[in-house]
Parts: sequence; structure tokens; C-alpha cells
Amino acid sequence: MLKKKRVIGAGILVAGLLLTTACSNGGGDGGGTESEVPESVDLNGETVVSLFTSMNNDYYSSWNEGAERAVAAFNGEYVAMTNEGDPATQIAQFQQQVDAGVRIIFVTAPDPSSVGEMARIANENDVCFVNTWESDFWDSPFNYGDNYTAYHTPHSEDTAYQLAVALFEEMGGEGNFVHLTGHPGATPDFQRTNGVDRALEEYPNITLIDRQPGEWNRDDSRNAMAGIINRHGTDIDGVFGQNDDVGIGALNALTEAGVTGVPITGMDGNQGTMDLIESGEFFGVASSLPQWQAGFSFVRALDACVSGETPEALNRQLWTGGIIVTKDNVQEYVDTYTGGNDPYDWVKMSRIAHPDDWDPQNSVQVIEMDKMWSWADEPSGFELPQPYADAVDDIDTVNAEWDEHWKLVRP
Repeated sequence: MLKKKRVIGAGILVAGLLLTTACSNGGGDGGGTESEVPESVDLNGETVVSLFTSMNNDYYSSWNEGAERAVAAFNGEYVAMTNEGDPATQIAQFQQQVDAGVRIIFVTAPDPSSVGEMARIANENDVCFVNTWESDFWDSPFNYGDNYTAYHTPHSEDTAYQLAVALFEEMGGEGNFVHLTGHPGATPDFQRTNGVDRALEEYPNITLIDRQPGEWNRDDSRNAMAGIINRHGTDIDGVFGQNDDVGIGALNALTEAGVTGVPITGMDGNQGTMDLIESGEFFGVASSLPQWQAGFSFVRALDACVSGETPEALNRQLWTGGIIVTKDNVQEYVDTYTGGNDPYDWVKMSRIAHPDDWDPQNSVQVIEMDKMWSWADEPSGFELPQPYADAVDDIDTVNAEWDEHWKLVRP
């Protein structure tokens, strides 16, 4: 349990890790303004760990870049470990790092099944743990103790709805539509599908001819799309890919079948996808700003560790913003967010480093649990966590505070 202010000390180097990057002051290649690191948040070489699915995925590669840059900005030793989609591997890695003395760990899980166990380990060992994307329905950090510092996720349902509406407009409001989803059971997969379904209700002349899982990767989605073409033919007017790689897999299958000019979407905002948007092979994507997601998660865990205090109740579950990218704004996006471009002042994200002028550098809002999980049945006997319920009337005030402090990298 977070009780006392932690003094950041020397890090512990751990053998056998996938990636270890020694970091010095300075947040990587790039263009972001760097604030000086106050002593209060100077890691002085302490090890910080991020656990995520794979390096064979553009989204996670971008996550890794953001994590590395953010930890570097605070003079930390960054370690990345991947699980290749295996929750048991992630739990074992988490325990290994805790046993090695690591005290700041931020993750994105392959599915919700590993989150509770990592939270339990964190709480029993005074580790500051932040989780992005995955959560069991109606679950929350309050169920595990103070060391599950925060849960973050993009507002996937609303974003998918907005992107699907844009796609349907590009289709002229009618035609045959294919939806390739992600991994069944994954939190964002449910939410994005709900968003697409909301849009479909508003476009009666859009016909959903097939929906198949693309498993978040190009190979499975290519095979799924090839099967759809075999069953339904090539009269396809639009494809919604649940992430960028799924959309690219669909594009590959369509190209192999001799079909061109079909508007396709994705949801990640990877650098390679921007080339496809520029060439007209992709219609658009919803970027969740993975570099920012990783860095923001780290900074929030760091602040909790340094202060010894858990965030206020409404700041323990947050929706985070992103950008819909089409041909109209793709060049601006590329010039700002991809490759060696680093627009963020990571140190200024810290409320400990900048108590008066901290800046999230993205849209942040309190998760409204009733809205977040409205499509999922409540567990028997469920009640909103008491700290959250006690503060829920202040959501607008907390949201306004986040918005007021957002100055940098604001469109």
C-alpha cells in the first residue's frame, strides 16, 4: 500500500531481458521541448519496466518508443518485455521484475485475464502499477488496492463510431460493408464493435455482409478477408479494420483478389499506415497516440511512487484522446507524431515536477463507469466502488481541470 514518500535510488539491472536501454537526460530523437528534471523526480538510473504484447506490431513499436523517451527524460533505465499474446508469460515477467526490485511497471495486457494478478502482486509488494487498454467488465483499480495506480484507455466506442461514420460517408451512405474485428474477448474489441454497430444503426443502406476476427495482425486478417471474398465475391464497398494491421491484412487480400479503390480504415495511427493514406490505399485511421499513451502511463506511475500517494478517486480511471487521420491531415500528423518526431515535454506531464503548470499534452477525461460498461451485464450484487461513487458528482470539475492544463501539442 502506498504510505510514504519513496526516495528514488539506484536501479537494479536484470539479466535475461528482451530489451534494456540505458537512458540519459533527454527524451530521444525528436523535437519535444524538454523541461529540466527536478531532483524530486530524477530517477538516477533506477530501472523502470514496461510490459506489452510484441515488437512485431507497429503499434507496440510506437508504444516502446514513447516509453523509452519518457523514461529517458527522467534519467531512468528503461526495460521492455514482450509476451507475444500470452497472459501467463506477462504475469511471470511482472513477478520476475518485482522480485528484482523494480518499483515502477506500466503495461498493456494481451487481454484482461492477467490484469488482476498483476494488480495483486503490485499491491502486495508496494509497486506502482498503471494499466492501459484491458480490463474485465465493471472492474476497476479500486478492487485491488492503492498500488493499482490507474487504468487508462482511449474512448474506443466513441472513436470507432466517429471513424465508422466517416467511412460510411466516404462510401456515399450505401453499399456492402465488411468489419474485421480484433481478438474476441479483448476490451477494446468489444468497445470498437459497439461503436461500429452504433454507426450502422444510423446508415440503413450500409449492409454488413460479414464480420470476422482479424486477431490484431495482418496474417489472420488477410486470411479472414480472403475467406469473405470467397464467400461473398468482390462486391465490397468499404472495410473497417479494428486496428491498422487488420486493415492492412484486408488490403492485402483485396489486392490479391484484384480489387482496388475500396476505402479501408484502421485504429492505431502507425507510421506505415500514413503512407497508405497518402497513396489513397487507406481511407483513414483513428490514432490512439501510442507514444503518448506509454509515456503518460509511466509518468503517472512515477508520480505515485515519488509522492507515496494514490491519485484522487476520479483520476484512477481515465479516458484518453486521439486523432482521426485522413488524407486531409495526414502530413501534419506525420510531421508531428511519427518517426523521430517527439512533440512531448515528458517532464511537464508530471504533477510532482510541475505542481502548478503540469500539462497532459492530450485530451484526458474521467471514465464514466456506467457509460463505459453500459453494454455489459453488471456482476451479481455489483455496486460502484465507494470512493468513485462518493466523487462522481465532481466529474465535470475534474474534466475541466485536465482541459485547463492542456496547453502543449493542442490542435
